Amino acid sequence: MRSRKASRQIKRNIKGLLPAEKRESTGSGLNTLLHISAALVAILLPLSLVALAAGIVFRLPDLMAFEIEQSGVLKELVLETTGEAVAEEITNFITHKSDALELTTVIARKDVPVFSFMDEVNLTKIRDLLDRVLYPSAFAFALSIILFIVTRLADRRRYLKYALRTSIVIYICCAAFTMALALFRPLRDAVFAWQPGLEFKTTDVLPQFYGGLYPLLSAGMACLISFIIYIALYGLMMRFTKEKETMFK
Repeated sequence: MRSRKASRQIKRNIKGLLPAEKRESTGSGLNTLLHISAALVAILLPLSLVALAAGIVFRLPDLMAFEIEQSGVLKELVLETTGEAVAEEITNFITHKSDALELTTVIARKDVPVFSFMDEVNLTKIRDLLDRVLYPSAFAFALSIILFIVTRLADRRRYLKYALRTSIVIYICCAAFTMALALFRPLRDAVFAWQPGLEFKTTDVLPQFYGGLYPLLSAGMACLISFIIYIALYGLMMRFTKEKETMFK
């Protein structure tokens, strides 16, 4: 209670230092900035969470290894290797742990590379695309937290409460778009078009490992992870928007 009174007194003192004709314009200008800050929280928080979760899931080998083993694609391609080995090779490359695709298989008693030169070129472009999504998403998430704290310190609880409720709609839209990417290939092709030179041919091996149910499973996992984190943050943030009830005012 004392801290709130002290905060209000400081604000009154600061306004008192300004000329009378500037006080009203300063207040309205501050409110506009805080409105923008709350609006950015509503947009950036759900958007960054879904994008971050998707970027992390695509970098994990377990889900890909499971789908490769279940789909039987290794038998179709006549590759003497395991889904775990393939998934680790791909995810190690995506996470910059390796600079080349070096996995081999035995054909006619000879070690033959599993991936072609074009597979490596395309995977490099996929890695660049994922990096361009992951790093800005991490920045956007951090910015949304900072803006929430700033707006809360300015005691604009009503702005934040409305922003958090609006973020529910935005989160649903982001999650729905993520699932649509997994379900509709033309939409995925449109996203891949952002990366110039990314083209898959029917003779390429790499697209076989990204096919089947993998897009749907990875999108579903990303939505599940982001939903859990979002619900936790939503509940925590809403607690900070409640007005404290006191016996004496």
